[in-house]
Amino acid sequence: MKKLTYIYGIAAGIIAFAVYIMTLAPTVWFIDSGELAAVATTLGIAHPTGYPLFTIIGHIFTLLPIGSSEIYRLNLMSAFFCSLGIFMFYMLVKFFMQQGTIAEDKPAAKQPKGKSTKSPAAAIKEKITTIPDIIVYTVSGFAALVLAFSKTYWAAANSVEVYPLHVFFLSTLMFVFMKAVFSTKRNDNESSFITQNKYYLIFAFLLGLSFTNHLTTILLAPACLTLFFYTNVYNKHRLYKLLAFMAVCFVVGFSVYIYLPIRANMNPTLIWGNPYNFERFYWHITGKQFSVWIFSAKGSIPAFLLLMGTTVGLAVYGLIKQKTLNQAMHFIFFIIVCVLGYLLISGSSEIVNTQFKKFSASLWSEFGTGLVLLSILGIYFLSRFNTRIYYFTFLTFFGCLFYSINYDINDIYSYFLLAYITLAVWIGFGAVFIYTQLAVMLKTNIQRLAFGVVVALTSLIALNANYAGNDESKNHFVEEFTMNIFQNAEPNSIIISSQWDFWVSASWYFHFVKNIRPDIVVIDKELLRRSWYFKFLENNYPEVYNNSRAEIERFLPELYKFEHDIPYDTRNIMKLFEEMMTSFVKNNPNRRSYITWEIEQNKNEPFAQDFIRLPDGLLFRMVPKDQLKNNQVADYKVYDFKFTPAAPKDYYYETLMRSYAMMLTASASYLITTGRTEDASKYIELSLAAVPNFPQAMELKKKYSL
Repeated sequence: MKKLTYIYGIAAGIIAFAVYIMTLAPTVWFIDSGELAAVATTLGIAHPTGYPLFTIIGHIFTLLPIGSSEIYRLNLMSAFFCSLGIFMFYMLVKFFMQQGTIAEDKPAAKQPKGKSTKSPAAAIKEKITTIPDIIVYTVSGFAALVLAFSKTYWAAANSVEVYPLHVFFLSTLMFVFMKAVFSTKRNDNESSFITQNKYYLIFAFLLGLSFTNHLTTILLAPACLTLFFYTNVYNKHRLYKLLAFMAVCFVVGFSVYIYLPIRANMNPTLIWGNPYNFERFYWHITGKQFSVWIFSAKGSIPAFLLLMGTTVGLAVYGLIKQKTLNQAMHFIFFIIVCVLGYLLISGSSEIVNTQFKKFSASLWSEFGTGLVLLSILGIYFLSRFNTRIYYFTFLTFFGCLFYSINYDINDIYSYFLLAYITLAVWIGFGAVFIYTQLAVMLKTNIQRLAFGVVVALTSLIALNANYAGNDESKNHFVEEFTMNIFQNAEPNSIIISSQWDFWVSASWYFHFVKNIRPDIVVIDKELLRRSWYFKFLENNYPEVYNNSRAEIERFLPELYKFEHDIPYDTRNIMKLFEEMMTSFVKNNPNRRSYITWEIEQNKNEPFAQDFIRLPDGLLFRMVPKDQLKNNQVADYKVYDFKFTPAAPKDYYYETLMRSYAMMLTASASYLITTGRTEDASKYIELSLAAVPNFPQAMELKKKYSL
């Protein structure tokens, strides 16, 4: 059996990798995919918190002689690290299952002869203190595959993002930390201090490295700090010495962040945040730009502190009192936190409620239909199996959940990854609980192996349930939309947009890496609210920047006040912002200017009011009023847009398809006013291909018999 220690884990990783390759996205995906690919390829600087470790490793992957493009190699990197994370998760679960009940948890003395030697509770505990090796290996493999084929984890493996490296670190850190906790000996004078504490030092180094990839590594803090001090507080001199050594190791790992100021001062093409000095470096690594979206709801911080204080308090009490506390109380503590959390969250803001509902609604199908129910059995079993492991997972789950529901973003599911990893641990222990109930019938290794194989095959539920939803092998939606926008734009034109998630991010990859349509100037309206972006504009679009230099230089002092929390005049900064926006259109008469539909719909920040916004394909063309005759322009073209219709399975796909439908319908409506009904009919059909039965398109089709 011991020879099989790694085989099941390696097999789980290979199986996961094979499936990920089959469902891998061939090109850019939504959100930050294009930007991250461009940054990794050019060794630039990504959006906060910078992700220098991802950037360096990603650049190495772009140089590998595999695949047909940089974006594919980076997508492959995601599949690789998610698969490696599955192997480390297997090692973590296997380690947990091999611990049993540690010495200090065991019931005390034997009873005198003539009396029952074991209480019912002690008998139960003896029953579950050890798990046969074959069950450990097969069930650990089962838990690993369940996680591998869970919806959110699998989605991370399909395209370039920072989360694949993040989940690898999460599983690795949990494994190394718990190895450190269980290897801590109170009276070990036979080896050197470093040898005694090697796992703590490795953990500290990896922790520093992990922070240079993603700061939500901090979500491990409640669990790790609680277990660390509980395990090591017995000797304060040793504790302080250990903390000093760990701090050094952490700093060594964290030092990868030096990449940001070094690279910023080399003036790369992509230089988000421009962290060339300490202030901007600090802003960047702390995510100052996005901090407005965390704990933004009124009363969210007190509620979070109350929930986490209660959760940590119950965990500490349960650990300290484990020798005398009724065993059932550990599980009751879990129920208490669940009930308290539900009551507080239900009475919280709409933001917190919305994010919590997203998490709770995802649970039934996240691991395959209903498989999450095993986690209830698992948490109950674990509360009796090993108190330290129980409270460690208790804190990783609630620490992640209570923090993440306070983050007001659309793509929130990736922030629940630590909670999903913990649930997968519990699902594995749920399978072990079922084994303990059948143990009387499973006496031979063959019978136990048969049980393990059946359990492992149960992971196919997750594979089957989530395959279609996670198959991105034919996903060209973002690339198609970006190419259609590029086709729509006349040579040397300016496009002002805030559609970062749908094509602006992707345009960075195609523009700066693949050199497609380098003549186009793409300006992200929302990034104009950040001073670093003007350096980006000046470096990459010097002519446009210089033509608006006067307006930009009037706006920047007010923007400085905004960024440094200095009181500013709201009306004045809005006025200067609108004047600057207008200048991009007005001061470049030799360039055709466009905006996207969300800019047109925003009436709070009007700009270029002397220009008519004419629907033109997928964009609005900014036309000077004096160039219109009877609301018409002489050079209006009809484009042959090509795209693959997508089912509206989430916000991103739905919004992308609605973008096609809205703009094509608006353009068709304009064409009708000019008498070009045949061209209008072409756009109407494309609109209905994107969103069947789109109301405005159907109305035009019926009214004009198109």
